[in-house]
Amino acid sequence: MTNPPFAGDNPEIGLLRQYELARKDGGKLRNNVDRHILFIERTLDMIRPGGRLAIVLPQGVLNNTNMEYIREWLFNKARILAVVGLHGNTFKPHTGTKTSVLFLQKWGGEAGEPLKDYSIFMAVSKKGGKDNSGDYIYKKDAKGNYATDGKGRRVLDHDLDEVAEVFIKFAKEQKFSF
Repeated sequence: MTNPPFAGDNPEIGLLRQYELARKDGGKLRNNVDRHILFIERTLDMIRPGGRLAIVLPQGVLNNTNMEYIREWLFNKARILAVVGLHGNTFKPHTGTKTSVLFLQKWGGEAGEPLKDYSIFMAVSKKGGKDNSGDYIYKKDAKGNYATDGKGRRVLDHDLDEVAEVFIKFAKEQKFSF
């Protein structure tokens, strides 16, 4: 599981030559490549065939038309298990960048050979557990008292536990393990 840095480009030609994602269709190097794009390739290189990866990415990587080459590259390298859009306040106060968590399984090993068509779990978190300032929001009971867990700690008001439960059900139906 990883959360790469989103800021900055990496224009060093010597470094860019080491990455498939730094090349255009004709093989020519791109002038600039965002570091998080290079991070996707390097982290997938580091896991074994059949290995899994969860990576936090700006939503633009998954949505923008100019990033389609990245999605195509991903489909050839890994099975996309899930995409979970995170609430805009998730990483506040540090950043308000809209992000998603991309769950992948590298082709090969127990993942088998690349499939042409398969289901992908998609979800969007509507409650991130933080307000617009980045301060935590906690669940309250009907009387307005903070809800606590078994250890007496306040419980964050988020919906990621529910997203995880639905994903687990989906994974069992798709018969892939995690």
